[in-house]
Amino acid sequence: MDHQQIKKLISSYYDGELDEEQKKIIKKHLEDCPECQKEFEEMGKFEEVMSKMELKKPPKEAWKIYWTSVYNRLERRIGWILFSIGVMILLFFGGYKMVEEIIKDPSISFLLKAGILAVLGGVVVLLVSLIREQLFVRKRERYKEVEK
Repeated sequence: MDHQQIKKLISSYYDGELDEEQKKIIKKHLEDCPECQKEFEEMGKFEEVMSKMELKKPPKEAWKIYWTSVYNRLERRIGWILFSIGVMILLFFGGYKMVEEIIKDPSISFLLKAGILAVLGGVVVLLVSLIREQLFVRKRERYKEVEK
């Protein structure tokens, strides 16, 4: 192994990710290379400091606020999904009823009927998407107090 490869493996050495053969190669290289020796020692000090560090535990109130916000966001997303699906179904059904006579007409080819339904479905999805986007943008508009 060359010098650069050894430098990359020093961290893995401390993490216990190397096999015995790789450890021997690194130890042998460290005997001859003061630069890697210094980096090895610094990594050792770093590992020692990191092993002594403890994370502060947040207070119970912080956890309560966190889980409440997670629940609220999840609840709102599910609500919007259900609302969007419901609106799409109603709009699609209304559009279907509008073109029902065309769909039932046996003289019109199946391909044309499928195309009409695909266009109708696409319009419904785009319409719902546009309305949701406009509500989202309006809610987060930063300059709504600025006069035009």
